[in-house]
Amino acid sequence: MTPDLLNFKKGWMSKLDESGEWKKHWFVLTDAGLKYYRDSSAEEKDDLDGEIDLKSCVKVSEFDVEKNYGFQIQTREAVFTLSAMTAGIRRNWIEVLKKCIRPSSSPDLTQLPDSSSDKENSHSRFLTSSRRASSRHGDSQSDGPTSAPPTQRRFDYVELSPVPASSSPLPASQREAGEGQGREHSQWQEERNTSSQWEALLSRKGGVGSNQRLRMEDEIEKKWAEFERMPCKEMSSSLPMGLRSSSQSADEALQREVASLRQQLEQLQRGGGGGGRGGGGCGPEAPCGRSLAAMERAHRQALEELQRQHERQMKELETEKDRLLLEETQDTARVMEALKKKHREELEREVEKVKRLSSGVLDSHTLRAQQQAEAQTLQRELSGLSERYSQKCLELNRAEQSNAEREREISRKERDMEQLRKENQDLKTRLTEEFTRMRSTITVHGSEDRIPCELQVLLRMKDNEIEYLHKEISCLRNELQFLNLEKQLACDRYAEVHEELSGMKGRNEREIQSLKEHLRLAMAALQEGQKLGNSLDH
Repeated sequence: MTPDLLNFKKGWMSKLDESGEWKKHWFVLTDAGLKYYRDSSAEEKDDLDGEIDLKSCVKVSEFDVEKNYGFQIQTREAVFTLSAMTAGIRRNWIEVLKKCIRPSSSPDLTQLPDSSSDKENSHSRFLTSSRRASSRHGDSQSDGPTSAPPTQRRFDYVELSPVPASSSPLPASQREAGEGQGREHSQWQEERNTSSQWEALLSRKGGVGSNQRLRMEDEIEKKWAEFERMPCKEMSSSLPMGLRSSSQSADEALQREVASLRQQLEQLQRGGGGGGRGGGGCGPEAPCGRSLAAMERAHRQALEELQRQHERQMKELETEKDRLLLEETQDTARVMEALKKKHREELEREVEKVKRLSSGVLDSHTLRAQQQAEAQTLQRELSGLSERYSQKCLELNRAEQSNAEREREISRKERDMEQLRKENQDLKTRLTEEFTRMRSTITVHGSEDRIPCELQVLLRMKDNEIEYLHKEISCLRNELQFLNLEKQLACDRYAEVHEELSGMKGRNEREIQSLKEHLRLAMAALQEGQKLGNSLDH
C-alpha cells in the first residue's frame, strides 16, 4: 500500500488574522490546498477553520515577523502570513509549498532534505521502510543475486511545536519539559533511522517472522502517533492550576501504553529468536527499547517538574495567606486599641464633667488652690529645664573656647614648623655650598695643602649639626601630629555637644509649649469654676 504523498504534511503553525492577532492552527497539506483546523481532533471530525487555495498561489517567500519565523503565501486573491516554530520547519514548509505550486513537476515530497528537519523539527517522525525492503528483497532474490536493492525513501511526518497563545501562556517549567521531550524524541528518530537500515539488512538474510515484525512496527507507529497527539491536547486545554491532575491522568495512560508496547516487543523478540540470531533486533539494548526508556524518563521528569512547581505554588500561596491574615489581625488589633483608648478618654471626660456638675457645692477656693499647685509644679519643671539648658549652653561655650585655643596653638605650631622648614632649607643650602667649596679647595690646592684631620673634624661637625636638625624636625612633626589628633577629638566632641544641645533645645521648646498649653487650660478651667461658683451663689 503506497502512502498518499500529498496528505501527510501536518503541523502546528500560527496565522496572522485580519485583526492583526496571531492564532494557532493545525495545518494539513492536501492535494486540494492548505487546510487549517483548531487542533488534530478537529481534523478527525472534519471541523474546518479555513483553507488556503494553492491552485492560485503565485509565490511563497520568507517574511520577517515579530513572533518566531514567518513566511508569506501570495495568491491572486490575498496574502497569508504564517509563523513556524523554528527556521528549519519554516524552510521545510516553504520547499513543500513551492513544489506544490509548480505546474511542471509533481510534488515529489519524498526527495525533501531531511537533515535539517531531523535537527530542527523536535516532533518529526520517520516511517519505517522495512515492509518495502522485505518486498524488494524478495524481488531481488527472484531476479538474481547480483541485483542491488533499491534506495530506501523516507517520508517525513512534521508536527510543529505548538506556539503558545498570548491569552493563556503556559508555565516555563512545562515549556522546558516539552523541549526536553523533543530532544529525547529527536535522538530516538536518529536511532530509528539507523535501525531501519539494519532491520532491512536482516530481512534480506531471510529471518523468520518478518510479517509479524512488520505488523508490530505498524502498531508501534500508531501508538506513537496517539502519544504525540496527547500532549498537544492536554497543553492546549489544561489550566495552570489543574496541571497536576491532568499530568497524573496522562501519566497513567502513558504507563499503560508503555506496558503494552513492551509486551509486544518481548513477543516480537521471542518470535525472532525462534528463527535464529539473524532476525532478532529488539530488546532492552535495541533502539526501540532505548527510545521507550527515554520517553518514560522524559515524561517522568516533566511530571516531577510539574509536581515541584505545584508544591512551590501551594507553599507561596500558604505563605501569602498567613502574611495577609497576620497583617489583617495586627491592623484590627491596632484599630481596636485606638478605639478603646479614645472611648476611655471620652468616658473619663464625661465622668469628670458629671462630677463637676454634681458637686456644685465644691468651694472655688479649693479649685483655685489645686490649679495654683499645678501651675507651681509646672513652673518648677520649667525652671529646671531652663537651668539644664543654661548649663548645656555654658558647656558648649567652654568647648568652643577650648577649641579656639587649640586652633590658635595649632596655627602657632604650623608657623614654627614653616620657620624650621625654611631654616632647614637654608642649612641644606649652606652645607651644599660648603661641600662645593671644600671640593673646589681640595681640587685646586691638592691634598698637601690641607691636613686630612682638619677636613674630618669639619665633616664631623657638619654631620652633628645635620643630625641635630633632623631630631628637632622629627620632634616638631610628632608634636604637630599630636595637636592634630587633639583638634580632631575636640571637633568630634564639639559636634556631639552641639547635636545634644540642639536635641535638648527642641525637646525643651516642645515641653514649654506643652506646659503653656496646660497652663492655659488650667486657667480656663479656673475661670469656668469661678463662673460656676458665682452662678451658684446667686
